[in-house]
Amino acid sequence: MTANHEGPDGFDNLTIEAMNTTFYFSVSNCMISNWKEVVSGWVQYVEKEWSRFLPDNELGKVNRLEIGAKMLLTPPLFDVLQSAEVYRRKTNGLFSPYLLPQMQYHGYESSFPFHSSDPETYVMPSVYDQEICPFTFDLSTRTVTRTAEGKIDLGGIGKGYTVQATARWLKNIGEAESGIVDGGGDITVWSNGKKEWKIGISHPYQPNVEIARFRITNGSIATSNVVYRSWSQGNVIKHHLLNGKTGLPVETSIIQATVTTETCVDAEVMTKLCFMEEVEKIPDMLKNFDLNSSFLLITEKGTVIRS
Repeated sequence: MTANHEGPDGFDNLTIEAMNTTFYFSVSNCMISNWKEVVSGWVQYVEKEWSRFLPDNELGKVNRLEIGAKMLLTPPLFDVLQSAEVYRRKTNGLFSPYLLPQMQYHGYESSFPFHSSDPETYVMPSVYDQEICPFTFDLSTRTVTRTAEGKIDLGGIGKGYTVQATARWLKNIGEAESGIVDGGGDITVWSNGKKEWKIGISHPYQPNVEIARFRITNGSIATSNVVYRSWSQGNVIKHHLLNGKTGLPVETSIIQATVTTETCVDAEVMTKLCFMEEVEKIPDMLKNFDLNSSFLLITEKGTVIRS
C-alpha cells in the first residue's frame, strides 16, 4: 500500500480483498442501490479472468493461441488489450504487456508476496521486434488473432484499468456525486466540486510514514516502487519493473514514483516510465501524456524530487 486517504463521513463504503491487494470504494448518493454487488462482481471477474497465474482463464487461452488462430473476447478484455498495445506503441516499446516469459525467467512465477526464487537455468527468452505486435485486433468482431510470438502479462495496467472502469461506471451510470476508487494505490477520484480528496503518499520503506500529500478534486494518481515487489534470485536482487525493450529489470536510482493525471491507466503507465528515463528528462516525457500531470520521485538515497 503506497497511498492513504481519509474515510469521508456520509459516504457509502466497500472494501474488497482481491488481486493480492485491498480495493476500497467510497461514494456519495449513488443512484444504483446494488452498486456494491455490481462492483464486487466486476473485480472478481478481473481477478479470475485476467490473472496470468490461472492458465485456464480467458487471458490464458489468449496466451495459448497458435499463430493464425483467432479468439472471440469479452468486451473488457478486448478493450484493455487494445489499450495496452496503444501504450506500447506510444512509449516506443518501453512499456510492453508482452513480457510474461521474461517475468517468469526472472523468477516472478507465483503470486506475491514471496522473497526468493530459484536461479534461472535457461537462456532468457528474446524480446521480440518492437515493430511487431503479437496480435491483431478486429473491433467489428471483437476478436484477436495471433500473428507472432509473445505472451501477455497485464500486471499493473490491468489493475489501473479496473479502477478506472469502476470509477467511470459509478460516476456516469451510478450518478454518484463524489467518490474514490482505490486499488492498492492506483486511485481515481471525482467530485461535484464540493469534495477535495487528500491523498497521502507513504514512504517506500516505512508504509506508516507519510512523505507527501496531494489534493485532488477530479483525477487519478498511481504509485509504483521497486521495494515491495522485489525478491532474490540466487545472489541477484530482482524486481517486477521490466524494460519493454530489453526484458530486464530497470536499473535506476529511483525507488518510488508517483504520478497524478486525468486517468488511472495513464498514471499507471507513466509511473513505470519514470524508472526508465533520466530524471531531468521525465517532465518532458510525461507531458507527452498529459500537460497537467505532476510527479513525485524518491531516490535510493532518500532524495525527494517533485515536479
